[in-house]
Amino acid sequence: MSDDQNETIEELTGQLTALQEQLTTSATENESMKEKMGTLLDETKAAKKKVKEAEDAARIAADMKAKDDGNFEQLYQSSEEARKGLEAQLADVNTKVATKERDQSATSIATELADGYNVALLSEHIAKRLKYTDEGLKVIDEAGNLTVTTIDDLKTEFQSNKRFASLLKGSQASGGDATGGNGADGGAKVMSRADFDKQTPESKMKFIKGGGAVTI
Repeated sequence: MSDDQNETIEELTGQLTALQEQLTTSATENESMKEKMGTLLDETKAAKKKVKEAEDAARIAADMKAKDDGNFEQLYQSSEEARKGLEAQLADVNTKVATKERDQSATSIATELADGYNVALLSEHIAKRLKYTDEGLKVIDEAGNLTVTTIDDLKTEFQSNKRFASLLKGSQASGGDATGGNGADGGAKVMSRADFDKQTPESKMKFIKGGGAVTI
């Protein structure tokens, strides 16, 4: 092997040795960095914990001071705010439950009295006469006042009310019951579902509020 080749090999060997040393140094530095990051993370968690403990201690100290100073007004105000917040949350939950129970009951009653699309239409009217209370489902009058009317009585009332006759099972939208054509603004009291679907939302609302009924 020539001297030039030996020199080249020695040079490469030296470069490889230097590279290995650099890699070893980098690995060591990385491990050191990981340890520092871990230490820093632990210190951050510990600092947050101390802040939380300090906040809790400050709140307890403030309450104790208020008690010692006889500042019951501050304590009362604080407890009242907490109580009102909980009451508001409870009232919201109760309202949602009552509405759900009322609507489900109205749909159940309407299903007994009507078929198809008429169930949804009739249930809207029935729901206005129901209220869910602490004592269960109650019947109310059109002004929203509680009555002694039973659910069965309410069913009979809707069955005998000519305003909802065309929505009930077995009803026929013909003869004297169908007046004024099919236009929502033409005074019609009965309209087919197909014609009803063609109306604008405003016309549909006006038709229903005017006592109109939709047939299948």
